[in-house]
Amino acid sequence: MVLDCDCHNVKALYRRAQVYMEIADLILAELDIKKAIEADPQNREVKLLQKSLKQLQAESNKRDAKFYANMFARVTKDSSVATKVGYFACD
Repeated sequence: MVLDCDCHNVKALYRRAQVYMEIADLILAELDIKKAIEADPQNREVKLLQKSLKQLQAESNKRDAKFYANMFARVTKDSSVATKVGYFACD
């Protein structure tokens, strides 16, 4: 409600960014943190939250990379098995 009246309220942006981080919406958290830093570049709490966000983003990127690597490894394995099965089926 505060942000409806004052879209640059640092405390409200900070709190909403915290909530976004808790629900793993890192993109919206980043947007709120950037707005808060624009409004108050010297705010220590917002800078600490930004640091925490960067750590969460790095962890998320690692999880995503591992997930997709495993997914593509299975697809490649399934494709090679299908190719071998198809090759022998033609004999």
